Amino acid sequence: MNSKTLIQISLAALILIILGLFYNQFFSQKKNETLKEKVKVTPNEIEKEDPSGNIIKDIIYETRDEKDNIYIIKSEYGEFNDAVSDVILMTKVSAIIKLSDGSSMTLQSKNAKYNIISYDTNFFNNVKMDYLDHKINADNINVYFKDSKLEAFNNLVYRNLDLNLIADKLEINLIEKSSKIFMFNDDKIKVIKK
Repeated sequence: MNSKTLIQISLAALILIILGLFYNQFFSQKKNETLKEKVKVTPNEIEKEDPSGNIIKDIIYETRDEKDNIYIIKSEYGEFNDAVSDVILMTKVSAIIKLSDGSSMTLQSKNAKYNIISYDTNFFNNVKMDYLDHKINADNINVYFKDSKLEAFNNLVYRNLDLNLIADKLEINLIEKSSKIFMFNDDKIKVIKK
């Protein structure tokens, strides 16, 4: 083989490699790698109960973000609605948020709406949250996993070792571990020292 042919083959191979890399970088459909999700659903337990949705038993979703926080949500039952396919209505729900510093918080509620794409969860009906020595009871708690935020509101009661607090809304930043407490009207936040 002469050197001219070898150079032409090498240049053609180099061009094909560059085109392949260019295509992978700009045109291929990649999944979002900052959040990884494992879905564990028992496949034999999908039941068709009514024409509006599917009932699924024993659901577990596990999600990890780029900061290595883990979000695990479990439910005895879940229902997908054909009209809103990315939201599952869960019944008898428990969740664990394992933070990268080793601490964890647990949530329990009768119901929750879990978005399988954004991982946002709206817990409602008798919601309880425990984090270290902090306990929260509320009608609603929303978890925004990508934003690392948690909001508790409606009949909110916060308890720790020293006090009880009654307010309308509590916002918690899960990364900074800071919180804001609000009242919806001009009433003052009620703090009861133990």
